[in-house]
Amino acid sequence: MDKVVIDGRMGEGGGQILRSSLTLAMLYGKEIEINHIRGKRPKPGLMRQHLTCVKAAQAICGAKVDGAELGSSRLTFKPGPIKGGDYKFDVGSAGSTALVFQTVLLPLLQAEGASTVEFGGGTHNPFAPPLTEIERSFLPLLRDMGAKIEVETERWGFMPAGGGKWRIRIQPEALQPIERLERGELNHSRLTAYCYNIPGKVGEREVQAYLSLREHPVHESRQRKPEAGCAGNLLAVDLQFDGHRICLSELGQVRRRAELVSKLLSQKVKTYLDSNAVLDEHLTDQMMLPMLVAGGGRFSISEWSLHAQTNAEVIELFTSRKIECDGAIMWMV
Repeated sequence: MDKVVIDGRMGEGGGQILRSSLTLAMLYGKEIEINHIRGKRPKPGLMRQHLTCVKAAQAICGAKVDGAELGSSRLTFKPGPIKGGDYKFDVGSAGSTALVFQTVLLPLLQAEGASTVEFGGGTHNPFAPPLTEIERSFLPLLRDMGAKIEVETERWGFMPAGGGKWRIRIQPEALQPIERLERGELNHSRLTAYCYNIPGKVGEREVQAYLSLREHPVHESRQRKPEAGCAGNLLAVDLQFDGHRICLSELGQVRRRAELVSKLLSQKVKTYLDSNAVLDEHLTDQMMLPMLVAGGGRFSISEWSLHAQTNAEVIELFTSRKIECDGAIMWMV
């Protein structure tokens, strides 16, 4: 078994290096040693959600692990065979369950048997992709590549308490490369204010403020009350194009005015619409490892961030494959 040594300070120096390394270690059966974990973050080392990623990865492949403790800046991880089955992973805080999900998803798609995985913790926080975007932006692309994944959400988990609960069912299937260079015309735009245990007028103000900005056509607007483990707020826009769909969102936070939430989301949507790209900045990151597993693919992208560049460098450390970008198109060579 080859051993790959990773410096956690490379590139953007955050948790993505750890998560991608764990996924790649399992996919390629390679032992890894990660030093200076999250070395460029104000609080470096393993935090609760990162530790849950490590333990989740260990559980599905029986890995031998050293350094799996809170605050640890060094980790060794020697994977075994990936095993499908029934799993339950709880972050124990409002830390992101979506990031734990992304760590184990691709390996479980390669397992010999089906899997059901239950997640507990945060589903919507400002430091990770919200579950809403995972369901409506990321998973549709994976299903287009052949993935068989079902999601069942029991309740959302906002910061600071978390308390979210959701599960996935995965049927192993080989991924196929896809090409998405054009998204086509915008057919429908839906604005939704989600509010749980906060005054309903917050959602009303967000909707009215967003509509007053008139940055793009909104064909439908509504308010919804999701089941959640604690009070929280999310403003989301679903965009349906001829050949693509995407969800963009903005979290409401304590002492953040509803009008500011609307303005921030409107700016995010305008940036995406002005780009003519299929993948936004975050989807660009998220689609790299599926491209690798599928053996190729081409996507138009809105931005090649330092985060994306770092992820591409981690992939190259493990494989002979490179993800290239000319500023507008991302592909694998």
